[in-house]
Amino acid sequence: MSSLMLFVGVVENREFAIRTALESGLRLAVIDFATAPMMQLAHIQIPVDDLFGPEELQRAFDRLPERPDGVLTFYDELLEPTAVFAEKNGCVFMSPRAARLALNKVAQRQALTEAGLPCPQWVTCDTLEEATAAAARTGYPVALKTADQAGAIGKVLVADETLLPAAYEQVHAARLDLSVPLLVEELLTGPEYSIEGFVRQGEATAICVTEKTTLPGPVPIVIGHALPYRGPDERELTETAIAAALALGIDNSVIHVELFATARGPMIVEVNARTAGDRLMDMIHRRSGANPYHAAYGLALGQDFGWTPRWEGAEAMLWAVPERGGVLAGFDGVPDVLREPSLKGLAFAAGPGMTLPDTPEHVGHRLNWVICEGADWREASTRARATLARVTPRFANRTARPAPPPTTAHEECVQR
Repeated sequence: MSSLMLFVGVVENREFAIRTALESGLRLAVIDFATAPMMQLAHIQIPVDDLFGPEELQRAFDRLPERPDGVLTFYDELLEPTAVFAEKNGCVFMSPRAARLALNKVAQRQALTEAGLPCPQWVTCDTLEEATAAAARTGYPVALKTADQAGAIGKVLVADETLLPAAYEQVHAARLDLSVPLLVEELLTGPEYSIEGFVRQGEATAICVTEKTTLPGPVPIVIGHALPYRGPDERELTETAIAAALALGIDNSVIHVELFATARGPMIVEVNARTAGDRLMDMIHRRSGANPYHAAYGLALGQDFGWTPRWEGAEAMLWAVPERGGVLAGFDGVPDVLREPSLKGLAFAAGPGMTLPDTPEHVGHRLNWVICEGADWREASTRARATLARVTPRFANRTARPAPPPTTAHEECVQR
């Protein structure tokens, strides 16, 4: 019988992960929200009402009809319970301690600092008064963020003390675990990157460096990725990222490490023990000829696998965000863009009837994206910007349902 792979939550944009698993002959068990679209593709389906409720998640584990051969999760918040389950059931996975460090950014900062690795200046806080004092010591501008989840939500850049109370309320409301304090950090400046890779039996392998684009403003929404980055600091960025993952004890896992290239050198923003979001895994596969999910499943199953990429060309993904608020009526220019030779993907996360705010507040307010190819990451980025500009949103009135939060955004996707 083929191996059984347990997914503890799938997350949107992971169609390629499921397709790779099925094409590899794996049987799939999925624990996820009852409304999760990927649930229907699983051989063993265990729907839950609250995926993040510890007791309900444990009951879901108990409902598994057989022991899985491998286990993984795409949710940072579920790394530790997944690690505990894996340890109890003899599955290959990182240790619960490493999983905790991959999620809890306060503990992560402490471990990286003790290892002598470069991080931004940081101070923890629980109350507005503590946040005010911490920001005064750090010096404005600062970043105020949650420390119990990845940085896609729960992070606000604060220019001065007059803006801190509102920022505190916004970030405090995004906390998942009230026992984990908030972080006040110095605001890093410089290009932003992520390093994709994996760790197997204590040895780390870098897959590629990805150049990132972030929307200017108080809420740092990521709107672009270009890979593989081949700048002069590629090696330094890669070595810093690998050292960070190893310092946290992450093992038998794919890694996604985010850094800034500052005047003081690379600065680690966060270390994630999971695959990257958006469509980075799809892009890596097309450009390298090697499938990163084969590595992820090989790690989870404790199997030998080869990683022999043959890089050819580059790709860039770019998201559009609305320049104004209102009710979205549709998009113009799509037929023309579909004829673009460099286009590798096009999708819409927002649909007609959605009401969008005047200023984007989270990733759920991104409109649509394109992926374009080029000879290198620079050319691919240039083509993506030009192509995305040819798709223009149309707005109607301002009375309709609000845009969904980030976890429920729906995409209609065309990929080549």
